[in-house]
Amino acid sequence: MLQRDITGFDTVVRLADRVSSIDRYDLLLGLIPTAFAAAFLAGRVFGLPLEATLLGGVAVASLALFDGLFFRPPTGLQGA
Repeated sequence: MLQRDITGFDTVVRLADRVSSIDRYDLLLGLIPTAFAAAFLAGRVFGLPLEATLLGGVAVASLALFDGLFFRPPTGLQGA
């Protein structure tokens, strides 16, 4: 992703290059910790017990996990 020249690394990388390399499974993997963080914040805001917030985070994360593994699994090499 980084362009290398004689002097070293060129740190100027186009944002479009990074965004175009993100696929569906990257988003699903990012959804798992995001679900727990959102559940934790909702629990703090609404004063819910920790067990309820963890259960909410597990519910959303497990939906993402089951979708990526069982409902629509990867069928082979993508983009190779």
